[in-house]
Formats: sequence, structure tokens, C-alpha cells
Amino acid sequence: MSDAIAVLGFGTMGCALVAGMIRSNLVAPETILVIDPDSLARERASGLGCRVSTDPSDAAACTRMIIAVKPQSFPELALALGTLQSPTLVISVMAGVSIARLHDACGPHARCTRCMPNIAAQIGLAVTTYTFAPGCTDVDRDFVQRLLGSVGTTVEISENMFNAATAAGGSGPAYLFLLAETMIDSAVRLGFDHATADRIVRQSLLGAATLLARGPRNAAELRGMVTSQGGTTSAAMAIFDSYGFRAMMHDALRAANNRGHDLASSAASTQAPHSNGATVQR
Repeated sequence: MSDAIAVLGFGTMGCALVAGMIRSNLVAPETILVIDPDSLARERASGLGCRVSTDPSDAAACTRMIIAVKPQSFPELALALGTLQSPTLVISVMAGVSIARLHDACGPHARCTRCMPNIAAQIGLAVTTYTFAPGCTDVDRDFVQRLLGSVGTTVEISENMFNAATAAGGSGPAYLFLLAETMIDSAVRLGFDHATADRIVRQSLLGAATLLARGPRNAAELRGMVTSQGGTTSAAMAIFDSYGFRAMMHDALRAANNRGHDLASSAASTQAPHSNGATVQR
């Protein structure tokens, strides 16, 4: 066994986590083994100084691994990986895959952590929710917290809150992107060319988000500072209220949360290898 860390899957999130580890000097690039069947992904990993492979079983030589594949790819990956034969920290960023299922697939030597970063991990500004299985050591906890901290802010939660966390944090950037799209389109309808509208909206949202993140005032207080009675912002807010904006947002997050439950149930019903090498239907 070595102190190397295997990263299984080098898509958006796997790449962001590797870049964060390297940027923060958490591990040296040459100690990272990236395993991905895609040649372009392996080329990107090699460009960062990482070792590469296409064989999941190569991860068995590492004491730590990050599983960053799509959840529907996990059963096949688990079969290729096999039951772990030595104590290994397993860090999952797969939506809907429970810690119990990770243990079923990886075996009794796995010390499992589940986490959910969002897309802003690419620029070190993610919010990542995470939880530990009881068997994780203090060393495991320290490493995971530093790893996730290298791509943004971290929040420890109980596992039963993961679907809600995904709805609010994991999917959260998409809500802002939709708002930006719509604001840009509306500004164009008011007479701006697209490039000018895009520039105005991007900077407006960046400034507002930064003020919210860094300032002492909460969202309601900041909104009140912008919204003068009888003013332009007040007129816009009245339209939001008339269309039930708050109820719509509540319903949207509830739908995302419920879909998370559905996906988790579907994932649990698929066959995954049991720790004794057999398969189990959950």
C-alpha cells in the first residue's frame, strides 16, 4: 500500500478536486492516480502532473480514493474495483449513493465519506456538504476537510439531509444561471445589445453575491437597502410577489429534494457487489 490517492473519474468534479489538492499543496501531483477510460480526461490529468490509468483495480494500491463517476456507472465500477483488501478511505461525490451502499460495494475495509460539492469547485468557491461513516479516523476527517476546503466552504451535515443539501447547494448555481439568462434576455428586450446586457447582468450578480457573502447583512436586509418604497426596485418586487415567486422557489427546491429521494431509491434497488464478493439486491 502507498500514500497515493486514486481518483476514479476525471470529469468536472474529479478535475476540480484534483486541481484543488494540487493548488493547496495537500498532496503532490505525482502521488495522484487518475483512473478514467477517456483519453482526453487522462491527458488533462497528465498535464497536471498526475499518473493515469484505465484500470479501476489499480486503485487498490492506494490508501485513499475519490469516486467521482456518475451514480449510474457505480455498479460497473464497483465490480471492476472489487472488494478492498486493505483499510482505505473512500470519498464519494456521487449523488444518491448512500454510505451503506458504498460499504456493501467496497467491503469492510472501506472507511467511507460522502460529500456533495457544487460546480463552483472549479474556481475554489464551492459549498460542499459532507458526512462521515462512524469508522472514519481523526486522520481521515482532517484529510477530507482539507481536501474539500481546497475548493471552497464546507458544511458537515447528517446523511439524511443530503437530498435537501443537493437541492439547495448542489443545484443552487443552476437557479442563479437561469436568473442570469432571463435577466439578460429581458435587458435585450428593453433595447440593449446582447453583449452589453450580458456584461451588466454578470457584474450585477457578481457584486450582489459578493456583498452577500462578505458583508455582515443578511439577504433580507440587503434587499431592503435596494428597495425604496415606490421606487423602481419596488415595482419589480411587486411583480415577483404577484407571480408567487417565493412559493415557486419553495416548490422548486422541494421538487429537487424529492427527485433526490427517487434517485437514491432507484440506485439502491440496483445490484452492487457485496463485501463478500456476491451481489446483493437492495
